[in-house]
Amino acid sequence: MEIRDATATDLPALSARLARLPLMVRYGRSAERMEQDLVRALERGDGLLLALTGGRPIGLAWFVREGTLGLGGYLKLLAVLPEGQGRGTGAALLAAFEAAVAQASPHGFLLCSDFNAAAQDFYAKHGWTRVGALPGLVLPEVAEQIWWKRLR
Repeated sequence: MEIRDATATDLPALSARLARLPLMVRYGRSAERMEQDLVRALERGDGLLLALTGGRPIGLAWFVREGTLGLGGYLKLLAVLPEGQGRGTGAALLAAFEAAVAQASPHGFLLCSDFNAAAQDFYAKHGWTRVGALPGLVLPEVAEQIWWKRLR
């Protein structure tokens, strides 16, 4: 598996595949919107890391390096395509995010949907702590859990 920065040429095909993930469907993230958001992220200088096997993207980490609560970086999205699940892809992307943010910020933050028990278990396994919740932040029926980790 290779982890590298995403480029604009990676985004169309990747966005189409990410939009089919159940989480993206629930949040109404179409392929077009996903691609637009990721293009803007590149233009702003947000971190966009790809996990690849055989040259084909299987996962994405989208993040900002600093500024969250004036203290740290923020993982906006960690998404792994079906062929990358259960193979350490998410762990590799999370570690790469943590390393990139730790260069600029001592803390990492992320939000995780209250219904996503598998993701909650994943973050807890990797040393993240649930510190709060924001009910109805994105979807009225979902609380977004706030997770934190000291990175250095």
